[in-house]
Amino acid sequence: MTCQRETGPAVVVRLATEIDLTNNDRVYDRLYAAFACGAGVVVADFTTTWFCDCASLRRLLTVQQLAAARGGQLRVIIPAGSVVHRVANLTGLDQLLDIYPSVPEATAWLAPSGSSLQAS
Repeated sequence: MTCQRETGPAVVVRLATEIDLTNNDRVYDRLYAAFACGAGVVVADFTTTWFCDCASLRRLLTVQQLAAARGGQLRVIIPAGSVVHRVANLTGLDQLLDIYPSVPEATAWLAPSGSSLQAS
């Protein structure tokens, strides 16, 4: 991932359409990289993700802890009604993560000032 300066309050990282044990290292490396590039708020976008296994989804807790240790925040977009949302609900992760249904809702509270990083 390359860091690019953009106007906006958060880094939005669009995740793979399918996430499981075969690719979750690459997927979550993108989230870690966003924090390493200096982002204070990273939004993990599962909008186009149609499958994510329990272990891979649970890994978001580690990313969240890393963010908190750096003084940052992880926000997660999981559309209501999706399979990933159902898995988050069944595992109780919906109670432990800041989950929003869309990018605008995940970033609406942020004041539009300064520069931030964007990832795709």
